[in-house]
Amino acid sequence: MTPGRDTGEQSSFDDDAAAQLRASLASHGALPYLFIGSGISRRYLGLPDWEGLLRQFAAEAGENFNYHLATANGDLPTAATSVAQAFHQRWWNDQSYAQQREQHSAIVRDDEGGLKVAIAEYIRTHDALTAGVPGVDDPDLAAEVALLGSAVVDGVITTNYDSLTDQLFPAFQPYVGQDELLMSDAQFIAETYKIHGAATQPLSLILTKGDYERFSNRNHYLAAKLLTIFAEHPVIFVGYSLSDEYLNEILDNIATAVGPDRLGELGKRIYFVEWNPDASSATVIEQTSIQRGGSRLPITRVGTHSFEWLWGVLSHLERPFPAAILRELRKHVFDLVTHPDPSQTREVVRAIPIDAEDADEYRVVFGVGAFSEKDLQNLSTIGRTLRRDDVEQDVLGIRKHGLDPDNLLASGVRDGIRAAHNSYLPVHKYLLEAGRIAPDGSIHFDGLPDVIKRLAERPLTASAQNEARFNRDVKGALTTPRQIVDSEYTTYFKLECLVLLDPADYSTTDLHDVLVELYGTPDVSSPYNLALFRRAICLYDRRKALEAAAAGAATQE
Repeated sequence: MTPGRDTGEQSSFDDDAAAQLRASLASHGALPYLFIGSGISRRYLGLPDWEGLLRQFAAEAGENFNYHLATANGDLPTAATSVAQAFHQRWWNDQSYAQQREQHSAIVRDDEGGLKVAIAEYIRTHDALTAGVPGVDDPDLAAEVALLGSAVVDGVITTNYDSLTDQLFPAFQPYVGQDELLMSDAQFIAETYKIHGAATQPLSLILTKGDYERFSNRNHYLAAKLLTIFAEHPVIFVGYSLSDEYLNEILDNIATAVGPDRLGELGKRIYFVEWNPDASSATVIEQTSIQRGGSRLPITRVGTHSFEWLWGVLSHLERPFPAAILRELRKHVFDLVTHPDPSQTREVVRAIPIDAEDADEYRVVFGVGAFSEKDLQNLSTIGRTLRRDDVEQDVLGIRKHGLDPDNLLASGVRDGIRAAHNSYLPVHKYLLEAGRIAPDGSIHFDGLPDVIKRLAERPLTASAQNEARFNRDVKGALTTPRQIVDSEYTTYFKLECLVLLDPADYSTTDLHDVLVELYGTPDVSSPYNLALFRRAICLYDRRKALEAAAAGAATQE
C-alpha cells in the first residue's frame, strides 16, 4: 500500500463503496450486464490493447507504426489499414507464418486478412488463464478473477477479441460479431455478445478503417438490439475510458433511440468504472453526466484502484435459478411462439437440471401440451443447455449422468453447442447407441441435423508439416499413446502425434487412459492445444464406436 493510506482505511472506503453500489443495483429490480473493454484483458491476461497490437505487428513487419499513425493524421483505424497492407506481403511469404497460411489461406481474400489471422493467432495463444498471466501469477489479481468468475450477472457485452469472458462465464452462449447478434434469436440472458469479433473467427475482427465504417453503418441496428438490455438492466462499463470514441458512438446511438425525454431514466442504469492507478486513492461512487445524443446523459461513475470489492458485490447478488436455466426456459417459449408447427400435436417436454453441485436430484420442468411416458423417462438426460464438456466427459466415461443419444443427436448439438464448421465434437458414441452404425461402419444420418454428419465425417488429420516431422522423428520409435504423452516433445506436437500413430500398435483403452489423464489440465487448456485435444477425443470416440459395432455383429453371428 502506498505510504499515507493504511490498509484499514482503504478497506473502509471499499466497504462503504460496496454498500452504496449494492443498494443502487438493488433499486433496479434486475440483474446487471457487464460491458467489458480492453482494460480488463490487460489487467488479467497482460494482452495489449488495439493500438498495442498494431504497434507489435507493425514492428514484426519491419514498419514504424508512428509513421503509419502520422500518415493517417492520428486516426487509428486508418493506421490499422496501412499496417495491414504492409504486413500483407510478410504474412504470405515469411516462413514464420507458414502454419497460419496452411490453416487459413483459403479464407484470406484481401490485403487485411493476413494481419487479422496473425493477431487472432497471437491472442489465442496468450489468452488462457494459466500460469504466466497477471490474473494467475499476481495473488491480488487472482483473487479478483475468482470473484469475477462467480459474478451473478445476466450477460456480458465486450469489444475484446480474447476468450477471457468464455473462461469466466462458460455457461453463457456467445454471439460473435454484429451478424450473429442481429440475426439470432438471442434471449438476452446467460449470453455473451462479442460485438467486435473474436480471435476464434479471425475475419470477424473489427480492426481496420473499412471494418469500423461497416460497423458504424450498422451501429443503429446494433443499438436497437442492445436497447432491450439497457431498458431492463443496469449496465456496468469496465475496462474503458470515458473518452473512448467507439464506445461513445454506441452510447450515442442508444441515447438517440431512447430520445431526450427518457435519457434520465436510461442514465440511472449506466455505471462507468474507471481504474485509478493510485493505490492510495479513495474509492468513490458519484453522480456525473456525459454529453450524448445532443443532451446530457446522467451516469454513475465509480473510481477505484482495486476491483476486488466490485466483483465481490456482483458475486453476492441473488438469483432464484441459474442463468442458463432461465435462458433455456425463455428460449423455449420464444420458439413456441415464433415458430409454431401446425403439424405438431404436442410440444416436447423439456427439463433443465439446476447446475449446483449439491442439487443433482432436483429439476426445473417446463412443459407445454401433452407428453408421453418416454418424455418423462428422458427428463433426467435432456439436461441443461448442452455443453461441449458434457459430451466430452460422457464419451470419456467421467460424467456422472449419461446423455440421451436421441435427444443429443436430434437437437442437443444443434441448439445447445451450435458447433462451428471447424469444430471437433465426438458423436459416434451416440450414433452407435441410437442404432445408426452398421457392422461395416456405415452410418445412417436420415432425419438428423446436417451438423451431425459434418462432425462425424470431419477428417482427423494432422498438418502436413507435423506429419513429416512425425515420420522423420517419431514413427517406429514411439508407438503408443502412453509413450507419446511421456515423451519430451511439446504438448501440441504430442497431440498431433496421437492421430498419426498406427492404430494396430495400441488399443482404444490405451488412448482412453491418456485422454482422461490430460483432460482439464493446463497442458491442454490453451485454445490451440484444446482444439488438438478435442480432435484426439474424436479419434477415440470413432475408433471405440466402430469397434463396438463390428464386435456386436460378430457376436450375433
